[in-house]
Amino acid sequence: MMKNSIFLFYFFSLVFVQVNAFSSMIRPPLFPAVIQSRKQRTIASRRIKPLEVSPLEIIPPSYNLAAGSLALGAIFGVPGSPLKSKIGAFVAGIPLALFGVFLAFQTTTLRFTFDDKNFSLVKSDLTSLGENVVVGGENVWAYDKFVNYDFFPSADFPILVYFKETQTPENMWMVGPGEKANSPEAIAKGAVPGQVHFFPAIGNVDSIRKAFEAKNCAKLP
Repeated sequence: MMKNSIFLFYFFSLVFVQVNAFSSMIRPPLFPAVIQSRKQRTIASRRIKPLEVSPLEIIPPSYNLAAGSLALGAIFGVPGSPLKSKIGAFVAGIPLALFGVFLAFQTTTLRFTFDDKNFSLVKSDLTSLGENVVVGGENVWAYDKFVNYDFFPSADFPILVYFKETQTPENMWMVGPGEKANSPEAIAKGAVPGQVHFFPAIGNVDSIRKAFEAKNCAKLP
């Protein structure tokens, strides 16, 4: 009985505080001439300029890549398929199906975004992913640090979204695919040094391409 009484006391106290706080925001003061000084009324009557918010373009998700992986997994692994074999189901079918499930999860939980200054990879609720697991730093890249971008194997059949940037510290540029992309041979052929990034094409590629073009990002020759 005592515990119930304490619980009810705290519950109704919390409700009272919340209702009182809300009502204080919406009701006018009973005696404005007394409560507010002339200076306060002048400040309150000033027109406040709304904050300018940068437009944010959120790229729609695309499940094409996930569906393609699942379809290939089914072709190699479904019973009765002319391509099915014990080896084929194990070597190709199962990994492709699992990869398709992983891509579907990524497509659901991640988003590409473009604002007036940066390209970002964020969670679907638009919160940060934290540091990049490969090279560190936020998954946010300024357009003026872009070297080039492209889609592989092509924009008509996109599997990977590629771009290179110089925002990442130079000592990380040789990590992963950057070792080849920044090799002396690649530089001799005209490659521009920078950090290389590849992401699965889990967003609408046509929207990504148009956004890159609108932000004057250079395309890979």
